[in-house]
Amino acid sequence: MSEIVLKKYKVKYLWDFCEDGMFAVPEIQREFVWDSKRACRLLDSIYRQLPIGSMLVWETKADRQHLLRHAQEVLPSYKSNSQKIWFLIDGQQRLSVIYRAKAGHQVKNWNGKILDFSKLCFSFDDRYDTRFLFIRRPLPKLHIPLTDILSTNWKRKLRYLPHNKMLKVEQCRNRVLGYEVPVIFVHTHELEEIRETFLRINSGGLRISEADRGFTLASRLNLRRLMKELRNSLPARFSEIDFGILQSAMALIVGQRELSASAVESAITKLEKEEIENGKVSRRFTKDWRRIDQYIRKAVDYLINEIGVINFTFLPSDNMVSVLAYFFYVNNGAQPSARQRREIKKWFWATGVGRRYAGRGYYQNIRSDLTFFQNLGRHRHGRFVFRDLVLMGDIKRTDYLVSGSVTTSFFLLLLKKQPRYLETGSAFPLDKTAAMANRKDKHHIFPKALLDRNGFPSREANSLCNICYLVAEENQSIGSNKPIAYLEEHKRRKHFSKVMKSHLIPYRGDSGLWEYNIRKGYKKFCKQRLELICRELEKVAGIKLFRPD
Repeated sequence: MSEIVLKKYKVKYLWDFCEDGMFAVPEIQREFVWDSKRACRLLDSIYRQLPIGSMLVWETKADRQHLLRHAQEVLPSYKSNSQKIWFLIDGQQRLSVIYRAKAGHQVKNWNGKILDFSKLCFSFDDRYDTRFLFIRRPLPKLHIPLTDILSTNWKRKLRYLPHNKMLKVEQCRNRVLGYEVPVIFVHTHELEEIRETFLRINSGGLRISEADRGFTLASRLNLRRLMKELRNSLPARFSEIDFGILQSAMALIVGQRELSASAVESAITKLEKEEIENGKVSRRFTKDWRRIDQYIRKAVDYLINEIGVINFTFLPSDNMVSVLAYFFYVNNGAQPSARQRREIKKWFWATGVGRRYAGRGYYQNIRSDLTFFQNLGRHRHGRFVFRDLVLMGDIKRTDYLVSGSVTTSFFLLLLKKQPRYLETGSAFPLDKTAAMANRKDKHHIFPKALLDRNGFPSREANSLCNICYLVAEENQSIGSNKPIAYLEEHKRRKHFSKVMKSHLIPYRGDSGLWEYNIRKGYKKFCKQRLELICRELEKVAGIKLFRPD
């Protein structure tokens, strides 16, 4: 049974505990996730003497150091010469902000955003919602860096301030240093008790992700560290893929047959129970993890090199990584044969265009694909069959601004055609279209303003049939001119046909591009380009994908 003790510590003493290396972050904890807004609100609550909630600390003996998460840089590392460890179960985010408010320096949160605490300032202007702001270039008359206010030689640093502002600074300093934070200490030897406490605490407020739940349940396997190392070593910006996808891949490889959150969690829980022997990770798991790591890497490499997915934002579904990793598992890590490559290609494009990993049929399609890949890999006779053909009009009705597997598949197809510059005919460098979210290099073939003037609603103007890649400089020069006008000077150049083909744009004499009547020309063009896009998608997939409306 656990013993619980409540104590209160002033902020200035919490700083001392941090510097002395008393606090430690366990593997069950998530990374630093707060942004600048949450950090400022916390400090403003302290300044106004409002409650910020209690911290929960697991006080245990120093022999539990194997539960430490070493790869964290926001708080000072635990010092191993201490006789006990204070594991932060709840309050890591708040303590990190409190500590950095005094220590300063730049901190990177979980999604890569930099918080520069040396630019965190106290504002003399009380009209803001908060007295604390992150300011790029603080103005001495308006803002004072909080690190200067909390410094031991603050009076010398801020001696240039007038008396009335010095009084405000002193008030801020006293309120922060003297603020009392409740700290609940839990004394127990049972790790399961602590893990359950952590999950219950985080079931409200800022919820932990499914991936963090998995890391909590597998803390003794050091799964967070292993997957972080794997993700950071993946090529071509796949290092930003969600940890949950890697956990799903692992779950499939160790025997799970679906990817619901509960199924993945169950697989991870079972794995940890089976792979901990006498308190230590088994040799078997160490060996198995090397294989899991290998299969995931092979799946990513295949998507890049064989399918042409230049980074993870061009994946129609993140779960494709998990399912393809399973194929490499049943294929014993071997590279696919020519026949297997053809079937994988069918699966990839049909799944993207057919939205097979979204909506109500998602779980059933995953299960079906696992059976298909098992037959394809282990028995070598799997054949991918796509029965739910897509209506051709779905491509035309898809708005390029609405993210989804159809939109992603379309832009990936355009990339595979190696789009060319209109002006020179040379191919785009791939980094020009480095992410799906990059809108500035996506171009309306019939300019949106032109279609607006001719009575077409935005959803029709934004149809995939009207979108291609075009670098921003060329895009701006086109403006809202008719295609027949802005393409006239390019039409006579020898590389014109090659450029049009690279963008899947119908350009011959009967194309709607050359119509002076915009309403007639746009409708004709959309029909022509829709047929061209669908034909090219079926060609790259090697399978029939569409049926007429």
